Amino acid sequence: MHDVRHPISRRSAALLMVGGLAGIVLSGPALAAAAKEAVHAAKPPLVAGWAAALEQRALEVQNAPKATATRIGYGAVVKKGDGGMVESVAPAMDVPPADVQQAQAPTLPGLEPVEPAPPVVISVRSPLADRVGKVSRRLIEMGFLSADKWTDSFNDDVETAVRAFQLAEGLQPDGKVGEVTRQAMDRTPAQTVALLRRAAAAMRAQQASIPDTTILVNLPGQSVTLIEHGRPAFTMRAVVGRPSRKTPLLQDKVTSVTINPTWTVPPTVLSEDKLPALRKKGTTGIKNAAVYLDGSEVANTQSVNWWSVDPGRVRIVQRPGDDNALGRFRFNLTNGDGIFLHGTNDPRLFSRDLRAASSGCVRLEDARMMAETLLSAAKVTPAGIGQQLDTGETKTIRLPNAIPVRFVYWNASVDTAGVVRVHPDIYEDPPTLATPSGQSANPAGAPPSASPVTTVSTPRPLSKPAPLPVPPTAHAPTSLSSASIPAPAKPLPTSTGM
Repeated sequence: MHDVRHPISRRSAALLMVGGLAGIVLSGPALAAAAKEAVHAAKPPLVAGWAAALEQRALEVQNAPKATATRIGYGAVVKKGDGGMVESVAPAMDVPPADVQQAQAPTLPGLEPVEPAPPVVISVRSPLADRVGKVSRRLIEMGFLSADKWTDSFNDDVETAVRAFQLAEGLQPDGKVGEVTRQAMDRTPAQTVALLRRAAAAMRAQQASIPDTTILVNLPGQSVTLIEHGRPAFTMRAVVGRPSRKTPLLQDKVTSVTINPTWTVPPTVLSEDKLPALRKKGTTGIKNAAVYLDGSEVANTQSVNWWSVDPGRVRIVQRPGDDNALGRFRFNLTNGDGIFLHGTNDPRLFSRDLRAASSGCVRLEDARMMAETLLSAAKVTPAGIGQQLDTGETKTIRLPNAIPVRFVYWNASVDTAGVVRVHPDIYEDPPTLATPSGQSANPAGAPPSASPVTTVSTPRPLSKPAPLPVPPTAHAPTSLSSASIPAPAKPLPTSTGM
């Protein structure tokens, strides 16, 4: 039987080989892109991943072995040197001079005058000793201090342990047990679990409204995070509104950035703070500011009877510069409430753990880094920003694409190292979600939000400290209560806040 197969010519074989190699080369990028998409598909979206991390941490705290927890309770700040035994000096006995003594005792001739007794130094237990003892006991229970180091005197060992606890909690490691540190130490596992699950529920409810590129302002965390393409680029500390002037939960966008901004005192600050200052002292107390009455600048503010002036007739504008309350950058939003992001002329507030201190606007710890990041899309280089700063002149640069901004109230978050942080309430009555126009997201007659609400037994806000409720049986959390888990600009409103 004859073989009917025809041999393949060398030419055909060569063509087949070249074609195969070309197919492999051409399919390489497609395969790489497919693999990359598969990796991204395997990872949950950022906010969903955060919510899952919070739920996982809640389970860990809930299932942790129960242990006794010493409660410190509301009281004085304690620091190194407090507690223990303190010396008290009893003053010398007050006796009259010798001649007066002799005159007062004539019937006892020759009696030696009484000599004054020397001061007496005695040691007494400090009023803060009990509080320091509770602190050291709590540190032992959480694993930050060895059992043989218990003391009622705030010594070097206790200070080192307090700093370690503060670092684990993401607090300023100042070694002092103030209200924020105290509440973190006193937080029960049940309270921690409830705060974690409340935040996780809020994240899931708001996930769809948070774009892949967003500036996220978390009020209880007092932080601002820039999310780019679904991944956090950086997070910085922020100052948010104080309880009497809460920052609202807006859904907004940054449309432009102003370099060397002016600051127009907003109506509330003007009527409650600055006009009373004008009436009492004749000055606003604001450096490098101009005061306008009925649209005309007042050359001498002490020459006006401000008691007869209505607040609506007054406008106060602070000129650009290092003294400006907005710092050197303002990030302009579209809401009608005068709420925006900006720098500051007083960076000291960023060293505090409680930073709810503004009049509603959000101050950024590193406003220049935010400006350089956002303005890169407008082809403005860091060098160009520096040159504009040096001029001292105000310039507003519109962004080619507005950057969404979301204000959230999440009692827990995941930091850039993947560590879960718990944030106590900063407002006794947290704000509700608002629409981009600043109005309530649930007007009268509208159905309530679908966001699940978790009832949380927590202490009152940190701005109004109060003792935590004592449960029937107090238990301690695990050794770390926060554990690691793998063109021209659009005209701006004249009533601007800070």
